[in-house]
Amino acid sequence: MKNYRRNGIAAKLFYEGKVAEAVSLIVERKRKKKSEAYTSLYKQDIQKIETVTAYLNDHYAYTIPLERLAKIACMGTTKLKTTFKQFHGCTVTEYIQQRRMGQAEHLLSDTDFPIGQIAETVGYTSASRFAELFRKSTGLLPGEYRKMAKRK
Repeated sequence: MKNYRRNGIAAKLFYEGKVAEAVSLIVERKRKKKSEAYTSLYKQDIQKIETVTAYLNDHYAYTIPLERLAKIACMGTTKLKTTFKQFHGCTVTEYIQQRRMGQAEHLLSDTDFPIGQIAETVGYTSASRFAELFRKSTGLLPGEYRKMAKRK
């Protein structure tokens, strides 16, 4: 590629093709790494993480100590954190936040609840903290998100 010295459309297509090839190699490598990490888990550990995940899905709005999740999984906290991240590709805290934000998006677009009430419903004691995390997650403040959702 370094020695290629053409101009015009042929050069443009050549370089675009090389960039696409590089991107596809990166994506494939990432995908292979993820599947290897997942398959390296024991079946019993996968079942335990699925149990913890079900618990988190039902209780995401509450404060959940890591120790409680470790008891549910019958694992130490370090093993739980490591296994959870291998399985989901994110930490327990990130998972809970994603779950909360997903529910918040639903409530913002499908209800007229005040933003403070939605923040409380999904597990935040402070509406400002909720707004900050919501903006980080979606790129929009909750009020902006609601306006956009209502337009659709």
